[in-house]
Amino acid sequence: MRDQSDRFWNGHHYNTTIADFYYHYREDIADMRDLGLKSFRFSLSWTRILPDGRGKVNQKGVDFYNRVIDTLLANGIKPFVDLYHWDLPECLGREGSFLNRRIVEDFSRYAETCFKLFGDRVCYWSTINEPSAMSCFTAFDPQFNFCDPQCFFTYVRNVLKMHNAAVGIFRSVVPPGKAQIGAVSACVPVYAKSLDPKDVAAARIQSDYTCNVWFSGILKGKYPDLLLSSPALECPCRSELADELAECHQEVDYMGVNYYYPNVIGYCENAFLNSERLEVYYGQSDYGFTIYPQGLFDALMSFKQEYGNPKIFLTENGFATDRIKHGADLDDKDRIDYLREHLRELSRAVNAGINVHGYFLWSIVDTFECYNGLRYQFGLNHVDLETKKRTRRKSWYYYQDCIRNNQIP
Repeated sequence: MRDQSDRFWNGHHYNTTIADFYYHYREDIADMRDLGLKSFRFSLSWTRILPDGRGKVNQKGVDFYNRVIDTLLANGIKPFVDLYHWDLPECLGREGSFLNRRIVEDFSRYAETCFKLFGDRVCYWSTINEPSAMSCFTAFDPQFNFCDPQCFFTYVRNVLKMHNAAVGIFRSVVPPGKAQIGAVSACVPVYAKSLDPKDVAAARIQSDYTCNVWFSGILKGKYPDLLLSSPALECPCRSELADELAECHQEVDYMGVNYYYPNVIGYCENAFLNSERLEVYYGQSDYGFTIYPQGLFDALMSFKQEYGNPKIFLTENGFATDRIKHGADLDDKDRIDYLREHLRELSRAVNAGINVHGYFLWSIVDTFECYNGLRYQFGLNHVDLETKKRTRRKSWYYYQDCIRNNQIP
């Protein structure tokens, strides 16, 4: 397979590290303890545990995760573990990745391996992070065409099967009451540009297509009705989907919700799903995410209104600055403002009776961000690209005050 570093900003491809957590995890976990964190969300690397995607276990990878989990617990921090966060083993990508039905069996065996290795100490498990986005950011995936209904539904069908199979295995391997399991997906509130029925319908089907297919599939074991009836999504496999999902559906203990930004949608004849995204004039982070704190409240409220108010963790929410424009950006007032306003909306949601049980800020240190590589910085701690030295930003101290005093200054 050819080198694909040209797909990443500045050639910072998947072999590039920034935080170098493998060698700095003890330092980072001590920093989390000082910050006041009660839980830390991180992912297991499928490739680090099963280098060939299946078969022989890599003991060095297992030993590393054992050290991380034990160090977290020793510091009073509960592990919150994603089984899959976009690092598909290369060999599985070459075989068709999520469009190959074999991925369900491969993921099941991987999940079972992880539950048996770490299930005695991990408090919270997530099967998959952001299935709505993960196909777009896996370098070895085929080029999916999600405007092709057969491709879209094949992907969704296989990923939901992966999730449900893993939950079923969890129930059989991990003793009841020992831990909880769910999944994590992005919630992008979709607003219609006007009250015109065509705009409202366009916004609804886009919401179902991008977000609710996952939330409804995971929480209800159902596809949104619009997706199964829209003429634009007609394909040979669609008639089988509802019964198939209902048959394999497994109840989860919670839903993880990632919120960064909303969308505004209007009707556009002959566009895909007769929908088009509108540009809005709200402020944006350097990363390009629209800053709209009320969207967080609306996103969380939708779970109370549409899904029976399940247990929720807000598993990602954060603000990025551009390394090119702002350097280390240690005096990060914009991040503090962002955090303050989103925490206020979270507090508003809790006061409205929404069943939120935790908040995870993205992120503790600067991270590798998809195809943008090392350009954008989300961390409370700046990481020097050369030395890997961590330096606390002002937002670190602000967030520490929020946690320590249980209030939003």
